[in-house]
Amino acid sequence: METMARPPLLEEMDFLPSHTTREFELKLTKMAEGLEDSEYHDLHTFLRQNIYTTENKDTLFSTFVLLSIHARRMKNISQFKDLVETFGEHFVDYPLYPHILSLLYKEIGTNEAIEQEMAFAREATHKLPNQVGVLHHYAEAVVHSKEQGLVVSAQDLEEAYQTINRVVHLSPRYAKFHSTRGRILAALGKYTEAKDAIRKAIDMEESTKKDYAIRINDYLYHLNRIQTNEFSDIFSEKIMVTEKSLEESKVEVDESISKLKSENLQMLGFFTAIISFTIGSMNLLENRTFLESAFLILILSSSLVLAFVGFGFLFPVKKTNPWITVWVSLAAVITIIGSFLSYYFIT
Repeated sequence: METMARPPLLEEMDFLPSHTTREFELKLTKMAEGLEDSEYHDLHTFLRQNIYTTENKDTLFSTFVLLSIHARRMKNISQFKDLVETFGEHFVDYPLYPHILSLLYKEIGTNEAIEQEMAFAREATHKLPNQVGVLHHYAEAVVHSKEQGLVVSAQDLEEAYQTINRVVHLSPRYAKFHSTRGRILAALGKYTEAKDAIRKAIDMEESTKKDYAIRINDYLYHLNRIQTNEFSDIFSEKIMVTEKSLEESKVEVDESISKLKSENLQMLGFFTAIISFTIGSMNLLENRTFLESAFLILILSSSLVLAFVGFGFLFPVKKTNPWITVWVSLAAVITIIGSFLSYYFIT
Protein backbone atom coordinates (compact mmCIF):
# COMPACT_ATOMS: atom_id res chain seq x y z
CA MET A 1 0.00 0.00 0.00
CA GLU A 2 1.34 3.39 -1.00
CA THR A 3 2.03 5.77 1.88
CA MET A 4 0.29 9.11 1.53
CA ALA A 5 2.04 12.44 1.94
CA ARG A 6 1.94 14.06 5.36
CA PRO A 7 -1.29 16.14 5.70
CA PRO A 8 -0.64 19.90 6.06
CA LEU A 9 -2.44 20.08 9.42
CA LEU A 10 0.25 17.92 10.99
CA GLU A 11 2.74 20.75 10.69
CA GLU A 12 0.58 22.76 13.06
CA MET A 13 0.19 19.84 15.46
CA ASP A 14 3.95 19.45 15.76
CA PHE A 15 3.96 22.66 17.83
CA LEU A 16 1.02 22.03 20.14
CA PRO A 17 1.28 22.63 23.91
CA SER A 18 1.80 19.66 26.22
CA HIS A 19 -0.98 17.08 25.99
CA THR A 20 -1.51 17.41 29.77
CA THR A 21 -2.71 21.02 29.48
CA ARG A 22 -6.08 22.55 28.75
CA GLU A 23 -4.46 24.59 25.95
CA PHE A 24 -3.70 21.34 24.10
CA GLU A 25 -7.39 20.38 24.13
CA LEU A 26 -8.53 23.90 23.21
CA LYS A 27 -6.24 24.17 20.18
CA LEU A 28 -7.34 20.80 18.88
CA THR A 29 -10.97 21.75 19.49
CA LYS A 30 -10.46 24.92 17.47
CA MET A 31 -8.94 22.87 14.65
CA ALA A 32 -11.79 20.34 14.83
CA GLU A 33 -14.39 23.09 14.43
CA GLY A 34 -13.10 23.97 10.98
CA LEU A 35 -12.10 20.46 9.89
CA GLU A 36 -13.38 19.54 6.44
CA ASP A 37 -14.43 16.01 5.50
CA SER A 38 -11.48 15.62 3.15
CA GLU A 39 -9.06 16.71 5.88
CA TYR A 40 -10.65 14.25 8.32
CA HIS A 41 -10.18 11.47 5.75
CA ASP A 42 -6.52 12.39 5.14
CA LEU A 43 -5.72 12.51 8.86
CA HIS A 44 -7.47 9.18 9.47
CA THR A 45 -5.53 7.57 6.63
CA PHE A 46 -2.24 9.01 7.92
CA LEU A 47 -2.95 7.68 11.44
CA ARG A 48 -3.81 4.22 10.15
CA GLN A 49 -0.73 4.02 7.94
CA ASN A 50 1.71 5.29 10.58
CA ILE A 51 0.39 3.80 13.83
CA TYR A 52 3.14 1.13 13.79
CA THR A 53 5.90 3.31 12.31
CA THR A 54 8.54 5.53 13.88
CA GLU A 55 6.38 8.61 13.42
CA ASN A 56 6.44 10.85 16.50
CA LYS A 57 3.97 9.25 18.92
CA ASP A 58 2.87 12.60 20.35
CA THR A 59 1.87 13.69 16.85
CA LEU A 60 -0.06 10.48 16.37
CA PHE A 61 -1.83 11.01 19.70
CA SER A 62 -2.67 14.59 18.75
CA THR A 63 -4.14 13.32 15.48
CA PHE A 64 -6.18 10.72 17.35
CA VAL A 65 -7.53 13.36 19.79
CA LEU A 66 -8.34 15.78 16.95
CA LEU A 67 -10.32 13.14 15.06
CA SER A 68 -12.12 12.09 18.27
CA ILE A 69 -13.11 15.67 19.10
CA HIS A 70 -14.44 16.23 15.59
CA ALA A 71 -16.47 13.00 15.58
CA ARG A 72 -17.93 13.73 19.03
CA ARG A 73 -18.84 17.35 18.31
CA MET A 74 -20.55 16.33 15.06
CA LYS A 75 -22.45 13.61 16.99
CA ASN A 76 -20.98 10.85 14.81
CA ILE A 77 -20.79 8.30 17.61
CA SER A 78 -20.05 5.27 15.42
CA GLN A 79 -17.08 7.14 13.97
CA PHE A 80 -15.87 8.08 17.46
CA LYS A 81 -16.22 4.48 18.65
CA ASP A 82 -14.34 3.16 15.63
CA LEU A 83 -11.43 5.53 16.34
CA VAL A 84 -11.12 4.32 19.95
CA GLU A 85 -11.47 0.65 19.04
CA THR A 86 -8.94 0.93 16.20
CA PHE A 87 -6.27 3.17 17.73
CA GLY A 88 -7.02 3.59 21.43
CA GLU A 89 -4.81 0.78 22.72
CA HIS A 90 -1.73 2.59 21.40
CA PHE A 91 -2.33 5.61 23.68
CA VAL A 92 -3.30 4.08 27.04
CA ASP A 93 -0.17 5.54 28.66
CA TYR A 94 -1.29 9.13 27.98
CA PRO A 95 -2.94 10.82 31.02
CA LEU A 96 -5.61 12.34 28.76
CA TYR A 97 -6.72 8.98 27.35
CA PRO A 98 -9.19 8.11 30.19
CA HIS A 99 -10.83 11.47 29.45
CA ILE A 100 -11.32 10.47 25.81
CA LEU A 101 -12.80 7.12 26.88
CA SER A 102 -15.17 8.83 29.28
CA LEU A 103 -16.41 11.14 26.51
CA LEU A 104 -17.08 8.13 24.28
CA TYR A 105 -19.08 6.28 26.94
CA LYS A 106 -21.07 9.45 27.56
CA GLU A 107 -22.12 9.51 23.92
CA ILE A 108 -23.04 5.79 23.92
CA GLY A 109 -25.47 6.58 26.72
CA THR A 110 -26.55 3.15 28.05
CA ASN A 111 -26.63 2.62 31.83
CA GLU A 112 -23.54 0.44 31.66
CA ALA A 113 -21.78 3.03 29.50
CA ILE A 114 -22.68 5.84 31.91
CA GLU A 115 -21.12 3.87 34.77
CA GLN A 116 -17.94 3.58 32.67
CA GLU A 117 -18.15 7.28 31.88
CA MET A 118 -18.11 8.07 35.62
CA ALA A 119 -15.23 5.66 36.30
CA PHE A 120 -12.96 7.00 33.53
CA ALA A 121 -13.86 10.63 34.31
CA ARG A 122 -12.77 10.11 37.91
CA GLU A 123 -9.57 8.39 36.77
CA ALA A 124 -8.81 11.33 34.46
CA THR A 125 -9.16 13.82 37.34
CA HIS A 126 -6.62 11.81 39.33
CA LYS A 127 -4.14 11.94 36.46
CA LEU A 128 -4.84 15.56 35.49
CA PRO A 129 -6.18 17.26 38.65
CA ASN A 130 -5.69 20.80 37.28
CA GLN A 131 -6.90 20.35 33.71
CA VAL A 132 -10.12 22.38 33.48
CA GLY A 133 -11.62 20.33 30.64
CA VAL A 134 -11.09 17.11 32.57
CA LEU A 135 -12.57 18.59 35.74
CA HIS A 136 -15.58 19.86 33.79
CA HIS A 137 -16.28 16.48 32.29
CA TYR A 138 -16.12 14.81 35.69
CA ALA A 139 -18.80 17.22 36.98
CA GLU A 140 -20.81 16.59 33.82
CA ALA A 141 -20.49 12.80 34.22
CA VAL A 142 -21.90 13.02 37.75
CA VAL A 143 -24.95 15.05 36.73
CA HIS A 144 -25.42 12.91 33.61
CA SER A 145 -25.66 9.82 35.84
CA LYS A 146 -28.16 11.64 38.06
CA GLU A 147 -30.29 12.69 35.09
CA GLN A 148 -30.40 9.11 33.78
CA GLY A 149 -31.78 7.83 37.08
CA LEU A 150 -28.61 6.13 38.34
CA VAL A 151 -27.69 6.24 42.02
CA VAL A 152 -25.56 9.29 42.78
CA SER A 153 -24.66 10.07 46.37
CA ALA A 154 -25.25 13.51 47.86
CA GLN A 155 -21.49 13.69 48.45
CA ASP A 156 -20.71 13.07 44.75
CA LEU A 157 -23.27 15.68 43.72
CA GLU A 158 -21.85 18.24 46.13
CA GLU A 159 -18.31 17.46 44.91
CA ALA A 160 -19.48 17.96 41.32
CA TYR A 161 -21.03 21.29 42.31
CA GLN A 162 -17.81 22.49 43.91
CA THR A 163 -15.83 21.27 40.89
CA ILE A 164 -18.00 23.06 38.32
CA ASN A 165 -17.85 26.27 40.35
CA ARG A 166 -14.07 26.06 40.24
CA VAL A 167 -14.15 25.36 36.50
CA VAL A 168 -16.45 28.32 35.77
CA HIS A 169 -14.24 30.55 37.91
CA LEU A 170 -11.14 29.50 35.95
CA SER A 171 -12.80 29.63 32.50
CA PRO A 172 -15.84 31.94 32.71
CA ARG A 173 -16.09 32.55 28.97
CA TYR A 174 -16.67 28.93 27.91
CA ALA A 175 -20.41 28.52 27.31
CA LYS A 176 -20.77 24.80 27.93
CA PHE A 177 -19.35 25.10 31.45
CA HIS A 178 -22.30 27.31 32.38
CA SER A 179 -24.71 24.77 30.91
CA THR A 180 -23.24 21.99 33.03
CA ARG A 181 -23.39 24.21 36.09
CA GLY A 182 -27.08 24.80 35.36
CA ARG A 183 -27.74 21.07 35.15
CA ILE A 184 -26.05 20.48 38.51
CA LEU A 185 -28.00 23.34 40.10
CA ALA A 186 -31.20 21.73 38.83
CA ALA A 187 -30.16 18.39 40.35
CA LEU A 188 -29.79 20.24 43.65
CA GLY A 189 -33.29 21.70 43.28
CA LYS A 190 -32.13 25.28 42.59
CA TYR A 191 -34.24 25.73 39.48
CA THR A 192 -34.16 29.51 39.12
CA GLU A 193 -30.35 29.63 39.22
CA ALA A 194 -30.21 26.60 36.92
CA LYS A 195 -32.33 28.23 34.22
CA ASP A 196 -30.29 31.42 34.44
CA ALA A 197 -27.08 29.44 33.91
CA ILE A 198 -28.48 27.61 30.86
CA ARG A 199 -29.70 30.86 29.32
CA LYS A 200 -26.26 32.34 29.90
CA ALA A 201 -24.72 29.44 27.99
CA ILE A 202 -27.12 30.05 25.09
CA ASP A 203 -26.22 33.74 25.00
CA MET A 204 -22.47 33.05 25.16
CA GLU A 205 -22.30 30.36 22.47
CA GLU A 206 -20.53 31.58 19.32
CA SER A 207 -22.80 31.44 16.28
CA THR A 208 -19.82 31.14 13.94
CA LYS A 209 -18.94 27.65 15.17
CA LYS A 210 -19.67 24.75 12.85
CA ASP A 211 -21.55 22.85 15.56
CA TYR A 212 -23.42 25.93 16.84
CA ALA A 213 -26.88 24.49 16.04
CA ILE A 214 -26.07 21.20 17.79
CA ARG A 215 -24.88 22.96 20.94
CA ILE A 216 -27.85 25.34 21.09
CA ASN A 217 -30.17 22.37 20.67
CA ASP A 218 -28.47 20.66 23.63
CA TYR A 219 -28.85 23.77 25.80
CA LEU A 220 -32.53 24.12 24.89
CA TYR A 221 -33.09 20.45 25.67
CA HIS A 222 -31.61 20.88 29.14
CA LEU A 223 -33.56 24.10 29.71
CA ASN A 224 -36.86 22.42 28.79
CA ARG A 225 -36.04 19.39 30.95
CA ILE A 226 -35.27 21.63 33.93
CA GLN A 227 -38.55 23.53 33.49
CA THR A 228 -40.45 20.24 33.26
CA ASN A 229 -38.80 18.93 36.44
CA GLU A 230 -39.58 22.19 38.23
CA PHE A 231 -43.27 21.99 37.29
CA SER A 232 -43.32 18.33 38.27
CA ASP A 233 -41.88 19.09 41.71
CA ILE A 234 -44.36 21.93 42.27
CA PHE A 235 -47.26 19.71 41.20
CA SER A 236 -46.06 16.83 43.42
CA GLU A 237 -45.74 19.19 46.36
CA LYS A 238 -49.29 20.47 45.82
CA ILE A 239 -50.58 16.90 45.62
CA MET A 240 -48.84 16.06 48.90
CA VAL A 241 -50.37 19.13 50.56
CA THR A 242 -53.81 18.21 49.19
CA GLU A 243 -53.47 14.61 50.38
CA LYS A 244 -52.40 15.84 53.81
CA SER A 245 -55.36 18.23 53.96
CA LEU A 246 -57.75 15.44 52.95
CA GLU A 247 -56.30 13.16 55.61
CA GLU A 248 -56.61 15.88 58.25
CA SER A 249 -60.19 16.57 57.14
CA LYS A 250 -61.00 12.87 57.37
CA VAL A 251 -59.66 12.73 60.92
CA GLU A 252 -61.69 15.82 61.87
CA VAL A 253 -64.87 14.33 60.38
CA ASP A 254 -64.30 11.04 62.21
CA GLU A 255 -63.76 12.90 65.47
CA SER A 256 -66.90 15.00 64.90
CA ILE A 257 -69.00 11.91 64.20
CA SER A 258 -67.63 10.18 67.29
CA LYS A 259 -68.33 13.26 69.41
CA LEU A 260 -71.86 13.55 68.01
CA LYS A 261 -72.54 9.92 68.82
CA SER A 262 -71.34 10.40 72.40
CA GLU A 263 -73.41 13.54 72.82
CA ASN A 264 -76.50 11.78 71.47
CA LEU A 265 -75.96 8.84 73.83
CA GLN A 266 -75.52 11.18 76.77
CA MET A 267 -78.68 13.06 75.87
CA LEU A 268 -80.51 9.77 75.52
CA GLY A 269 -79.22 8.70 78.91
CA PHE A 270 -80.19 12.01 80.44
CA PHE A 271 -83.80 11.79 79.19
CA THR A 272 -83.95 8.15 80.21
CA ALA A 273 -82.82 9.15 83.69
CA ILE A 274 -85.50 11.86 83.90
CA ILE A 275 -88.19 9.42 82.81
CA SER A 276 -86.92 6.77 85.22
CA PHE A 277 -86.79 9.33 88.01
CA THR A 278 -90.35 10.48 87.32
CA ILE A 279 -91.82 6.99 87.15
CA GLY A 280 -89.76 5.77 90.09
CA SER A 281 -90.79 8.74 92.20
CA MET A 282 -94.46 8.14 91.57
CA ASN A 283 -94.16 4.47 92.56
CA LEU A 284 -92.04 5.19 95.62
CA LEU A 285 -94.21 8.02 96.94
CA GLU A 286 -97.38 5.98 96.81
CA ASN A 287 -98.78 5.48 100.38
CA ARG A 288 -95.67 7.07 101.97
CA THR A 289 -95.37 9.83 104.50
CA PHE A 290 -93.86 13.13 103.43
CA LEU A 291 -90.58 12.45 105.30
CA GLU A 292 -90.19 8.99 103.83
CA SER A 293 -90.93 10.31 100.38
CA ALA A 294 -88.32 13.07 100.76
CA PHE A 295 -85.58 10.62 101.81
CA LEU A 296 -86.42 8.19 98.99
CA ILE A 297 -86.39 10.97 96.39
CA LEU A 298 -82.95 12.12 97.62
CA ILE A 299 -81.61 8.57 97.39
CA LEU A 300 -83.09 8.08 93.93
CA SER A 301 -81.83 11.40 92.54
CA SER A 302 -78.31 10.86 93.97
CA SER A 303 -78.20 7.37 92.44
CA LEU A 304 -79.16 8.83 89.08
CA VAL A 305 -76.33 11.40 89.42
CA LEU A 306 -73.83 8.59 90.06
CA ALA A 307 -75.18 6.64 87.09
CA PHE A 308 -74.89 9.71 84.86
CA VAL A 309 -71.26 10.28 86.00
CA GLY A 310 -70.44 6.69 85.13
CA PHE A 311 -72.14 7.08 81.75
CA GLY A 312 -69.90 10.09 81.10
CA PHE A 313 -66.80 7.96 81.69
CA LEU A 314 -68.00 5.39 79.15
CA PHE A 315 -68.79 7.99 76.46
CA PRO A 316 -66.66 11.09 77.03
CA VAL A 317 -67.46 14.11 74.86
CA LYS A 318 -64.90 16.60 76.02
CA LYS A 319 -62.30 16.89 78.71
CA THR A 320 -63.59 18.18 82.06
CA ASN A 321 -61.90 18.99 85.32
CA PRO A 322 -61.59 15.61 87.12
CA TRP A 323 -62.02 17.29 90.51
CA ILE A 324 -65.52 18.45 89.54
CA THR A 325 -66.46 14.84 88.79
CA VAL A 326 -64.97 13.72 92.10
CA TRP A 327 -66.82 16.34 94.12
CA VAL A 328 -70.14 15.70 92.39
CA SER A 329 -69.78 11.96 92.92
CA LEU A 330 -68.77 12.45 96.55
CA ALA A 331 -71.77 14.73 97.16
CA ALA A 332 -74.12 12.13 95.66
CA VAL A 333 -72.64 9.34 97.83
CA ILE A 334 -72.88 11.49 100.98
CA THR A 335 -76.49 12.37 100.12
CA ILE A 336 -77.38 8.68 99.72
CA ILE A 337 -75.67 7.67 102.96
CA GLY A 338 -77.12 10.68 104.83
CA SER A 339 -80.61 9.93 103.58
CA PHE A 340 -80.39 6.30 104.71
CA LEU A 341 -79.05 7.21 108.14
CA SER A 342 -81.59 10.02 108.61
CA TYR A 343 -84.44 7.74 107.61
CA TYR A 344 -83.22 5.03 109.98
CA PHE A 345 -82.84 7.27 113.03
CA ILE A 346 -85.88 9.48 112.47
CA THR A 347 -88.29 6.70 111.62
